[in-house]
Amino acid sequence: MGENNWMKKAVFFTEKNNLPKALQYFNLKNFAEKNVPVKLHMGEKKNPHCIKPEYAKYVIDELKKHEMKPFLFDTTVAYSGDRHTKEGYLNLAKTLGFSKKNIGCEVIVGDQGIDVTVEDRSFTVAKQIFNASHIIALTHGKGHIQTGFGGSIKNFGMGGVTRETKKKIHRSSRPVFNEKACTFCGVCAEMCPFDALDVKPNSWIHDKSACFGCGVCVESCPNNAIVHEDADLQYLIVLSAFACLKGKNVLYINELKRMAKSCDCDPNPGPIIVPDIGYVISDDPVAVDKASLDLIQKVKPNVFKKANGIDPYKQIKYGEEIGLGSPDYELIEL
Repeated sequence: MGENNWMKKAVFFTEKNNLPKALQYFNLKNFAEKNVPVKLHMGEKKNPHCIKPEYAKYVIDELKKHEMKPFLFDTTVAYSGDRHTKEGYLNLAKTLGFSKKNIGCEVIVGDQGIDVTVEDRSFTVAKQIFNASHIIALTHGKGHIQTGFGGSIKNFGMGGVTRETKKKIHRSSRPVFNEKACTFCGVCAEMCPFDALDVKPNSWIHDKSACFGCGVCVESCPNNAIVHEDADLQYLIVLSAFACLKGKNVLYINELKRMAKSCDCDPNPGPIIVPDIGYVISDDPVAVDKASLDLIQKVKPNVFKKANGIDPYKQIKYGEEIGLGSPDYELIEL
């Protein structure tokens, strides 16, 4: 997972029917006969951009050809709605077309976990992820108002842990105010995507109930008057991903299509802001997200930074720093 020094492969192709050829670049023999969770986000009712069940079935059918025993997997979420409980999420998934009958494998939602410590912080990893030796990541790349970009790292860093850990990550990245450094210019309030800040002359008000700890205020403050309660959200997500993935054999598949400003959890994700690009596969989570961002950069430079005020490449930097993976890759185009 980045501990090797040689350059990682990142295989890029534009049409999904090149998936079988792309998989040949990776050693899948040790996945055979294993129960393999296929980690994905199965969507929200009003979001049209999520991974489609037809695509998931295509991937599952191909994995079976390699004698894997795959099952679709995701975790419950921190916010209210259908995906807050196992029962609600499974019902929603079935409504959206993710059922054993349609996909050809079990569909499992987890809400229990095992504690894993990384950098003196505890993350409760979903049991199905913790117990798996081999995993497939099926990720829809998209913009994200809290992390700039949502790729494979976020698929695990937020999606691979329990809802209590999700809440803790967001709480830990909330802003802390330094009045002595503040000029009360109001830039942070203008940039906040959740209207959690109100700045008036000599007054800085933070609504913790509305805050998601995205860090836009910290990044946008021209006077360094705001810091994180513990650490940057993207750093904590990278640590969380490491807790999920350490010691695992994982293949990461990023779909770079239907990329809107906001994430698949958002019922109002906004318009598509990047043309469809294709698919990227790697066995390294940092390499696959770096390659994805680089491909997006060629088509729409800085599109997610401009749209959301967050630099998505921070995930890559943090991932390299903690040993999650390597940003150095060889791009193989099919």
